[in-house]
Amino acid sequence: MKPKGIIPGITALCAILGMLIGVQYNTVQSQAASAAGTDNVRLTELSAELRKEREEKEALEKQLDKQAELLETYEAGESDGAALESLQKENEKLRAFAGLSEQTGAGIVVTMDDSDKDMGGDKNAYLVHAEDILKVVNELFVAGAEAVSVNGQRIVAQSGITCAGSVITVNGVRVAAPFEIKAIGDASVLQAALRFPGGVVDTLSPWGIVIDIREEASVTVPAYTQSALWKTTEEGEDAS
Repeated sequence: MKPKGIIPGITALCAILGMLIGVQYNTVQSQAASAAGTDNVRLTELSAELRKEREEKEALEKQLDKQAELLETYEAGESDGAALESLQKENEKLRAFAGLSEQTGAGIVVTMDDSDKDMGGDKNAYLVHAEDILKVVNELFVAGAEAVSVNGQRIVAQSGITCAGSVITVNGVRVAAPFEIKAIGDASVLQAALRFPGGVVDTLSPWGIVIDIREEASVTVPAYTQSALWKTTEEGEDAS
C-alpha cells in the first residue's frame, strides 16, 4: 500500500526546488555582472561563487531528474521497498538543500548589535542596517556555510532581508537588535571570512557596531517554512 500524500508532497518539493535553484543561480550571476569594474578581490569572490553555484545547479538538476524517474516508477506501481526507501532518502536530501528541514551541526553564532557609543553626528550610522546583516550572510555562504538563520529565520535563495525606516524584516518577519546569525559549517573558515582585513568586522567596527563571533559544537538552524516561501514569492511578484 502506498503511503498517502507522499506523491503530492514530493512533487511540490521538486517544484519548489526548481524555483529555488533558478533564483539562487540568477541572483549570484547578477551580482557578478554588476560587480564588473569594482574591487578585484570581491569580483574574484563572486566569480568563484558563480562557478560553485553553476556546479551545484547542475548537480541538483541531476538529482531532480533522478527524483522524477523514481516518482514515475512509484506512480506506475512498480516500486518495491528498496525503491521507496531510496525515494525517501532523496526527498530528505532535497528538503535539506531547500532549507525545508531543520539542520544541526558544528558552526558559529554571530551576534550583531547597535553601537552604545555616543559619537555625535548621524545616529543612523551607528545602527545595524539590513545591508550589514546581508553582508555577513553573504560572506558566510561564500565561505561554505551549509545553513544560515537570522533571529530564527532560515535564509535561502528566496529570502529577503530588507529595511523600511528603522524596521528590518527577514522573510517578511520583523526582527530587532541584537541580531543572532547562526551558521553551520567549518567554524574556523567561517570566522576567517568575517575577520579578514577589510572584511565585515573591520568595516563596521569603526562605527562602534558590536559583532561577537563564537564557535559552537552544536548549532541548530530552523527550517524555512512553506508560508514564508509563498509570502516572499508573492512579495517578489508584487514588486515586479
